[in-house]
Amino acid sequence: MKHASGSLPRVRLSAVLAGLLATLAVSLAPSPALAADGAGPGPVEPGVPYYLVATKLDRGLTAEGDAVRYTDRAGDRGIPVVFEKDSNSTWGEGYQIRLRRRGGTPLLCHSYQRRIVLMDSCRQNPWTLVPSGDSFRVKTRWDGSYLYFAASSAFPRDKALYWKDQYGEGDLDFMEFKAVKAP
Repeated sequence: MKHASGSLPRVRLSAVLAGLLATLAVSLAPSPALAADGAGPGPVEPGVPYYLVATKLDRGLTAEGDAVRYTDRAGDRGIPVVFEKDSNSTWGEGYQIRLRRRGGTPLLCHSYQRRIVLMDSCRQNPWTLVPSGDSFRVKTRWDGSYLYFAASSAFPRDKALYWKDQYGEGDLDFMEFKAVKAP
């Protein structure tokens, strides 16, 4: 097979082109960290019920009045939550999180008392999911700080779900969660 000097045979050119297209597709795909942080598909699917289980405590979430708290027993997954996509133009994309309980599905909102409470509506920035190994931390931005789901240092005596505005590696107060699909 003869070909002009400096040109590639047709078979080799198409293989090179296919390789370049594959490399381009991989480089344009969102990274898993960005995807889980609310910029694309993450560890949860919007509208699907999940148990939100704190990995270090092996407890899910429940409610007492308007206060969100951890379940009483290890292994208890609690009440399912539903993640709803929220595009906040100021702080980016994330989720509003609803607790699915009898009598309504109120939102998980942060309060000035450092607790996560249930409200019918709350004016806040969306919650984002920050990957941490095979689990994630839940955070939002408020007044220039990031607020993370946390537990009291007095746990298990105090089972309230709190928020904390600084994250320190290995700090038990900051909780990591797994989303377990609910039936």
